[in-house]
Amino acid sequence: MLKAIENIPITLNGERNTFEQLIAQAQEPLSDHAIILTEAFADLIEEGLARGWIYSDSLRELIAAMDPRLADLSIDGLALVFDFEEIQVWANATRSMPTRSHGAVAMRDAAFLLIQLKAMGFRVDDVLLSSRMRPLLASKKVLVGREFYVFWQPELEAKREAFVLYSAPSPQAVTIKEVTLPLGHTMRIISGGTRPIGIEVTPP
Repeated sequence: MLKAIENIPITLNGERNTFEQLIAQAQEPLSDHAIILTEAFADLIEEGLARGWIYSDSLRELIAAMDPRLADLSIDGLALVFDFEEIQVWANATRSMPTRSHGAVAMRDAAFLLIQLKAMGFRVDDVLLSSRMRPLLASKKVLVGREFYVFWQPELEAKREAFVLYSAPSPQAVTIKEVTLPLGHTMRIISGGTRPIGIEVTPP
């Protein structure tokens, strides 16, 4: 059973992994930056839907445009935390460049990532992508993996259940710190020893 202990330090010495960076960044104050999704981003999403994937660099730019606190996080790091796959595609960036490998993310995984980041308390809007995906998913006979999650996300969000994410099994002896995030979410940080091993985020 979890035992609450107050005043647990969560500032870590040494290099943070992506999970620890997410926890720290979610607590950082919001800037006056407003979400501005330009037509270029809308075009990227349309192109991605047409081919089934989006370049990792483009996805990272999209996320950073919505919440600059996420700008320093890599897509491969986020893929490890949220358990999706970054794939490699071969393509030309321009006509003058030779064909080379690029990191990419399936569109269902990109939508899943945006939904997860929003649920974690970041200022991320998944609507531009997920609303375009749902009619496409509705036409499929069978939904698999992340498709099911993206399709039913509005109903799941309406239940206002806590977002739960663990990076390691919970040991018997744990400590808990509760913080209020800038957008009003309540984050419970569960630590085993000196490092966080899980979070539970309740929407405002």
